Amino acid sequence: MNCFTATVQRDSGWWVGQLDQDPGVIVQARRLDQIEYEFKDALRLFPELTHDAESAQIELAVGGEAEKAALSARDELEELRRQEHDQLGKIAQHAKDLSERGYNYRDIAYLLGISYGRVGQILKQHSAA
Repeated sequence: MNCFTATVQRDSGWWVGQLDQDPGVIVQARRLDQIEYEFKDALRLFPELTHDAESAQIELAVGGEAEKAALSARDELEELRRQEHDQLGKIAQHAKDLSERGYNYRDIAYLLGISYGRVGQILKQHSAA
């Protein structure tokens, strides 16, 4: 078993985490980004839990409403970025298709809702690829 879940909460300026699989494993860190390292360091002391603490996967279950809202917003932003990447690929393909049909940059820009300068950049990138 090399996957663990830890419940983490902010308390008195510190992040305090408790391993769900063994509630006796408790760590603390000043910053949330340090807590995973602290768990891996602590797991070295518990060979019965894992023989390879360095490669342990630790999923953090962050407590607190504000923290959960922030994590939710981060997940939503990640999804929006993925969708934006997909849409930009479609825009680039449409620009290429319209250009191959003889449309000028300004007409392509109008149809796609982007600047004609951006059309030029997109088509230059596509011709180089």
